[in-house]
Amino acid sequence: MPIVKVGAELLYNYLVDGGVEVYEYIRRPLHGKIAVKDDQWATVGSSNLDPLSLSLNLEANLIIHDRPFNQTLRDNLEALLANDCQRVQEDRLPPRNWWQLSKSVVVFHFLRHFPAIAGWLPAHTPRLAQVAAPVQPEMETQDRVEADNQGAKS
Repeated sequence: MPIVKVGAELLYNYLVDGGVEVYEYIRRPLHGKIAVKDDQWATVGSSNLDPLSLSLNLEANLIIHDRPFNQTLRDNLEALLANDCQRVQEDRLPPRNWWQLSKSVVVFHFLRHFPAIAGWLPAHTPRLAQVAAPVQPEMETQDRVEADNQGAKS
């Protein structure tokens, strides 16, 4: 999706300046996120660490503290990087000019305030209605039947 790619690329300069190696998965769009730290901690899921994902989206991540699993995950990620990803080179980074800076500021503040903005939008009308409890049929008991029969005899 082009809009997602543009949004991601707005952060590339900051990430690379901070020493992060940025790779793009080139086979197809991919929504999953994975991070491994020192084979002791990993997270796998779909959440982004942004206000939209954390407050509005129904997304989830697993936190894994299992060294053998995390080592296998790291090995698989390294194979994926070697075969199916392309490192973002500094010469491919978006130019640092007033236009890019303006876009970054607008997008950042829009996303930062999006949960509040979304709360102003009209919500759909719920289609659920409260239903009264069903009326329980009166049970015929032997005592009541006998009482009714005695009243009929008199």
